[in-house]
Amino acid sequence: FNGIPDRQLYAFIVKAGDDLRQEQLAMQLITQFDSIFRSESVQTILRPFTIICLASDAGLVELVPNAVTIHGLKKKSPKLKSLRQFFEIAFGPVDSNRFAMALSTFVRSLAGYSLVSYFLQLKDRHNGNIMIDTSGCLVHIDFGYMLSNTPGNINFEAAPFKLSQDFVGVMGGHKSKAFQMFRELFVAGFMAARKHSDVIITLVEIMVEGTNMPCMKGSKTLVESLRKRFFLGIPEKEALSKIKALIDESCNNWRTAQYDNFQYMTNKIL
Repeated sequence: FNGIPDRQLYAFIVKAGDDLRQEQLAMQLITQFDSIFRSESVQTILRPFTIICLASDAGLVELVPNAVTIHGLKKKSPKLKSLRQFFEIAFGPVDSNRFAMALSTFVRSLAGYSLVSYFLQLKDRHNGNIMIDTSGCLVHIDFGYMLSNTPGNINFEAAPFKLSQDFVGVMGGHKSKAFQMFRELFVAGFMAARKHSDVIITLVEIMVEGTNMPCMKGSKTLVESLRKRFFLGIPEKEALSKIKALIDESCNNWRTAQYDNFQYMTNKIL
């Protein structure tokens, strides 16, 4: 391959015994959200990666480079008390340009994946399914629960999206400039997605027909529920109020904390 200009090498995980169609659909939707945000110049960050279905029970999943799950990070460093402490150790001092860049990357990716998590109802968002890379960027993985299905068919993760105390702590608290940046990005991204909601809704409608993916259960109400999450058909001022309320409801939500506690008690996920 040395003679091929602009070549790139990608690492893949070979999956056998798993139906990756739902994972592939999730990545198609995340890629579409990323395209929408870019087209509207919203400075959120999403990191789509390639998922290829080779058969009904086999496929390839691209390895996220230079990244580790938050669980893996905490397990490797048992003295680590919080993500904020990790940021200060890895990117500090806190008044350096390096720390500012990493914090900005974290906030932008948190906003992007918070929007995706809300619209697609991504569940099972414990720290084994959220990665962080060497730039401070969050990357969500494992999309076995989305749209209509939930772990154990119990909607324990009732918050609009995961905005844990750990995440808020990285930003310096809910009164910090970084948290204000998060709020502004979330609102801007939501309005961009709302403007192009037909693209997302149509893609899901197409996939509903003739599929037996777990996330498509209750297809009659699934699309309508998705449409309602965009707050269509109401004045912009009212929509903005509802969008901001989603952030307030998610911030340090007790059910989010309890789900993380549950995962620790049952699966030792930190």
